[in-house]
Amino acid sequence: MRKILTMLMVLFVIAAHAQQESLVRFEQYVQAGFNFGALTPVSLPNNIRRIDSWVPKFCPSIGYEGVYRFNERWGVGLAMKFEYKGMVVKDSVAYLHTIITVNEDGQTTEFEGDFTGTNETHAYNGYLTVPVNAVYDPGGNWRFKLGFYMAFLVDSKFEGTVSDGYIRNGDSLGEKIMISEATFDFKNELRTFDVGLQGGAGYRLSKKLSVEGNLNWGLRPAFPSSFEGIGFNMYNIFLTLGVAYQIR
Repeated sequence: MRKILTMLMVLFVIAAHAQQESLVRFEQYVQAGFNFGALTPVSLPNNIRRIDSWVPKFCPSIGYEGVYRFNERWGVGLAMKFEYKGMVVKDSVAYLHTIITVNEDGQTTEFEGDFTGTNETHAYNGYLTVPVNAVYDPGGNWRFKLGFYMAFLVDSKFEGTVSDGYIRNGDSLGEKIMISEATFDFKNELRTFDVGLQGGAGYRLSKKLSVEGNLNWGLRPAFPSSFEGIGFNMYNIFLTLGVAYQIR
C-alpha cells in the first residue's frame, strides 16, 4: 500500500508539472538604453536656493532579462544589467554644510563648515543592477512591470567645485573665509549598495522588438548618515528609456 501511494503521488506530481509546463513560457530579452535623472534629495532643502542648470551625462544601460510566465497575463521577471547614473548640476546655495579643499600657492587646506555661493556637482556612478518585477501583459502590444531593484556600486565619481562665496568654518557662526574656488571629492564615501522601487511599460514595435520606459526610485541614501560632507540625504532617481529585443 505504501508503494502504491508513493507511485500515485509521483504520478500526480508528474501530471501536475506537465500541465503547468503547458501553461508556462520562459522569455528572454536583451536590453539597451540610457538613464536620465539625478542623484538628488527628494525635496529641495532650504540650503539650495536656486537650480541654475542640469545637464545629463552619457549614461548607458545594457542588460539581460528573463521572464517566467505563469499564464498569458502574468509572470515574474529577473534581470541583470550594467548601467551608469549621473549628471552635472549647478546651483546657488546658502549655508550648505560641506567639506572643501582650497589649493593656493602650492598649499592645500581643508575646511568643513557652511558654504554660501555657487556649487557645481559632477556625479557619474556605475552599478551592477538586479531588478525583480511582476510582469503584466493585458494583451495587444503593451507590457507593464512593477517591482524593486538591488544595485551594487562598481565605479564611482562624485566631485565638483564651489566658488564665488564664503564658508563659515566649523558651523554657521564660525570664522568667515572667502572662497574664490575650491574643490570636493566624495566618491570614496558613497555607499556600495543601493535598493529601490521601479516600474514601467513596454510597447511592441514588432514580434521581437519593443521600446521601454522604466522609472527607478532609490530608497537608500547614497551617503551614510555618519558622513558630514553633504547636509541632506540624496537618492538615485532615474528614468531609463531604451529598447528590448526578445531572443527567445
